[in-house]
Amino acid sequence: MSEDNKFPFVTVIIPAYNEEKYIGKCLKEWVNQDYPKDRYEILVYDGMSTDRTAEIVKDFERRYPDLVKYRKNPKRRQVYAFNMGIHEARGEFFIIFGAHAYPERNFLRKSVETFLKVKAEESKLAGVGGKIIKLYENRLAKLVALIYSSPLSGASSFWFEDKPHFAKTVAFALYDKKIAEEIGNFDEDMIVGNDFEFNLRINKRGYKLFFNPEIRSYYYARSTWKGFLKQTFNYGAVKAVAIRKGYFSPLWLAPLGFLGFEVLIPFWRFLVPLFALYWIALLGEGVRLWRKTGNVDALALPPVMWLFHNLISIGFIAGLIFGKKAFR
Repeated sequence: MSEDNKFPFVTVIIPAYNEEKYIGKCLKEWVNQDYPKDRYEILVYDGMSTDRTAEIVKDFERRYPDLVKYRKNPKRRQVYAFNMGIHEARGEFFIIFGAHAYPERNFLRKSVETFLKVKAEESKLAGVGGKIIKLYENRLAKLVALIYSSPLSGASSFWFEDKPHFAKTVAFALYDKKIAEEIGNFDEDMIVGNDFEFNLRINKRGYKLFFNPEIRSYYYARSTWKGFLKQTFNYGAVKAVAIRKGYFSPLWLAPLGFLGFEVLIPFWRFLVPLFALYWIALLGEGVRLWRKTGNVDALALPPVMWLFHNLISIGFIAGLIFGKKAFR
C-alpha cells in the first residue's frame, strides 16, 4: 500500500458562529491529530460572528498556516458553509464537524481506517461516523440528553448504540467527496436537518453509512427551555419537509397518529387505557434510565417526553403545511 493510500487527504469543514468559548479547544484537538499534518486541512467558515471567534481562528491560521484556513460565510447558515467547504476541499474525503465540539486525538485516523476497512468489504460505502459523548453545561442539558438516549425519542441510533453497524444516519462523519458531489451535496432548502436529509439521500441512492463507536468526539450540550422547545419543533418539521421532498418512512407518521390519538380520547373512551399504558411505558423508561445512568432526573422523564412527543407532532404538521418556512 502506498503512503498516499494509507493516509488519504482529508478536508475538515467547521462552520462557526459566536463560538469564542469553544472554538479554541476544537481547533487545538484538530491540529494535534495523530495523522500526518500534510495529509489534511481544516477549513473554518465563520458565519459573521460578533464575538472573538474570528480572532481565535485567525490566530490558529497564523500559527498553522498549512493546516488551518479562515473563511467567511456571509449567508451565516451552516448548510452554506458545508457546500462552500466541499467545493473548496482538496481532500478526497471530508468531515463536517461542529465548533461546539472537539475530537479525540485519534479521531481522524480512526475514521480513515474504519472507512478503508469497511470499504474493502462494502463497495457502496459513502461515509463513516462515530460516538458523540455529551458534556453538560447545565441540569436541563442532562435531562435532554436522557431523552435522546432513549429509543422512545425516535433519535438516531448513534446516540444510544454501542456496537459497530451500518446505520441510516451518522454524525461528524467522514464522507467520500466524489459520492457527495454525485448526489448533489447538501440541500440548501434544509436550513435545519441538512445532515439528516443528506444521509437520507445517500441511502436513497443505494449507498451505505457505517457507525463505529471507537471514533469518538465530545459535544458541549447547552440547553435552555426555549432552545429545547425550538429544537424539538424543528425535529418534527424536518421529517415532514423530507416527506415533501420525496422521502418516506412509516415511522415518520407516528406524530400524526399520536396527535390524532390524543384528540380522539375524549370521544372514544376505550382509548383511555391505551393512553394510561403510554404513561406507564414512559415511567418505566424513566426508571430504566435512572438505574442505568444514576441520574435521578430521569424520573422526570414522563412529562418531558410527553411534551417532546407533542412538539414533534405539531412541528411535523407545520412542516407538511408550510414546508421549509416552518423551520424556527
